Amino acid sequence: MKASFIAIAACLASSPALAQTPDDAADRPERDTIIVTGQQLEKETEVSGRLGLTIRETPAVVDIVTQQDFKLQGVRTAIEAMNAAPGVVSGNLPGSIGSVSMRGFHRAVNYLYDGVRMANSDVGVRNWDAWSFERIEVIKGPASVTSGEGALAGAINFVPRRPKLDGVSGEMLASYGSFDTARLAADVNLPLGETVAVRGDVSSARSSGWVDDTDSRTFAATGSLLFKPSDRFSLVVSVDHFEDRFKTAYYGTPAISRALARDPSSAVSGSSGLVLDKAIRKTNYDYTDGKDGSNTTWLRARAEYALTDNLKIVSDMSYYDSFRDYKDADEYTFNASTGLIDRGATYISHDHQYWNQRLHLAFDGRIAGLRNRFTLGAEYGETDFFTVRRFGTGTSVDPFNPVRGTFPADTPANFGTRQDINAKVDAFAIFAEDALNLTDEWLVVGGFRYDDVKLDRHVLNATSGAVQTYGQTYHPISWRAGTVYSVTPRTQLFAQYTYAVSPLSGLLFLSATNAAFKMTTGHSYEGGVKTSLTGTGVELTASAFYIRQDDILTRDPTSPAVVFQGGAQRSRGFELSLNLPVTPELSVAASGTLLDAQYLELIEAGGVDRAGNRPQNVPERLADVVVTWSPRALPITVVGSMRHNGDFYTETANVIKVTAFTTFDAAISWNASIGTLTLRGRNLTDKFYADWSGYASGLVFVGAPRSVELSFSKRF
Repeated sequence: MKASFIAIAACLASSPALAQTPDDAADRPERDTIIVTGQQLEKETEVSGRLGLTIRETPAVVDIVTQQDFKLQGVRTAIEAMNAAPGVVSGNLPGSIGSVSMRGFHRAVNYLYDGVRMANSDVGVRNWDAWSFERIEVIKGPASVTSGEGALAGAINFVPRRPKLDGVSGEMLASYGSFDTARLAADVNLPLGETVAVRGDVSSARSSGWVDDTDSRTFAATGSLLFKPSDRFSLVVSVDHFEDRFKTAYYGTPAISRALARDPSSAVSGSSGLVLDKAIRKTNYDYTDGKDGSNTTWLRARAEYALTDNLKIVSDMSYYDSFRDYKDADEYTFNASTGLIDRGATYISHDHQYWNQRLHLAFDGRIAGLRNRFTLGAEYGETDFFTVRRFGTGTSVDPFNPVRGTFPADTPANFGTRQDINAKVDAFAIFAEDALNLTDEWLVVGGFRYDDVKLDRHVLNATSGAVQTYGQTYHPISWRAGTVYSVTPRTQLFAQYTYAVSPLSGLLFLSATNAAFKMTTGHSYEGGVKTSLTGTGVELTASAFYIRQDDILTRDPTSPAVVFQGGAQRSRGFELSLNLPVTPELSVAASGTLLDAQYLELIEAGGVDRAGNRPQNVPERLADVVVTWSPRALPITVVGSMRHNGDFYTETANVIKVTAFTTFDAAISWNASIGTLTLRGRNLTDKFYADWSGYASGLVFVGAPRSVELSFSKRF
């Protein structure tokens, strides 16, 4: 492998086009849209730890998707931002927005906001406007050492825009497109002298949706202040607010029998005999008075103080407040005996507060003549979560002409489940990480985290008045050990072993039965290479990995009524990403993922053996290509992209398969002195496809049809 990569590097370096450095671009006129030359390996990320390691020095795959990438690819939302990262698949499931499938595991990812993660972190994710973020950071593989329990497949950090002292800057964006979709956004960074800077961002978006009666709007605003009176001390305080409102949100399209379908497609197949009908592509099955909305506010304060030239102390304090409620027919399915769509009725509200304090010491110096970087810290967090939950059965409707009706009254007759739940999580953790250079070329990295997590739940049956109180205390330990060896200064081989823990399901929603079980455990082996060519922008990352999760719930094959923690699943695969500036005017970014994911041991109700089946929402083939052309002679930038998503199943039985699909997008920008005007087309071939599932097994989410958008942006 080493010889192969050196040969590739030598061939690329000898190319006249690649021999030109990114400095050649200095002769071009200033543009809002530029080619990204690929310097990711030299960047530091918080999602991978607090040692201050660059991606090149980290013994794991770490990807960054920047605001510049958002602009080139037309990324508008958090879901689109995550899907822009190599090997990541995310879907717009309204009850769990932004849930991710990565490295063969579904919903096994921790989400951080500006480096802070809460218990049951996916409950706090909304489809934020991507404008608010400077970048997102993604680490692949078990990451419990850096972000706590739950990160079996990895972690994703959303990094908001923050103030800078290097001058006044700003930008604005206005766009309008298909489905009456409009977006306005602005950003201003303003230094107030040499020690203080402030920054503000605001964005607003609306859409009528491509499914009938699914109007939506979002609003986001952030404000932050940087105080840096000396090189030794800095303080950043910020407030970030986001709200969204949906009118009868899209909860999916049901697969129906082929005999009933008016325009059957091949988007869904399998042994179930159901198909996805193009004739109901835009049909809304929700109640006419359905609603879905949220309000969220984050308060943050981060302070750093250098005690010496080698030692600093870092304090992170965060407070989160959010309210969300929705009432919808969020789960419906085709009834073969009646030919109708049977609907449920769900009302859920979340009143959620969380605060966290993290403190750590970071050292970067020499011990016994060897460079050593280590961190030692602790954090404490409290979560208060109150949720009202109503689950009932609604009226059935015709697939082609549904009489949607209104949401039923909150009575015992309409809702078989009526619960008011208080959940409280107190979490304390201590963590340590170390990176030791045994030689200039050989780096050894290790980390350890101990969590003390106390869960208390109070469940009131709103119909009978009965109260159930239960809880559990967990003491999980996570650790990792890895190494990075520099074959050359620009080529590194890496390997890592990680051990992580994850709850059976979200901590805030654990039933009394599941709370009695311990957390599941997982481990991973990974190895790969990272390489780049000096002055060219060429970067290549490749890795092979194996992840196994044990202690998932299964049943005794001789007595299926008995549930215990004896199940297991695993994933193994290969990932590759490449940034290739072919010429100073033409750049190609490509990535690919090959997976083999399956349950090793899983017995379900009735004694059915699922061993060998693939987990839900796990495509085993992913590929992305983005080509950017920005000719010197013309004030234009052309971007074309392709995304391939392999097939996946909607349930563990693997009887409903969602067919693989490939979509194409393109954009052309005119870079004028007054700003940049961009015309963008999405799903250019108008591909009919489904990209996610998550409720009933026959309910899938159909991708948006072909659309166009015209936008204007200006930097100043």
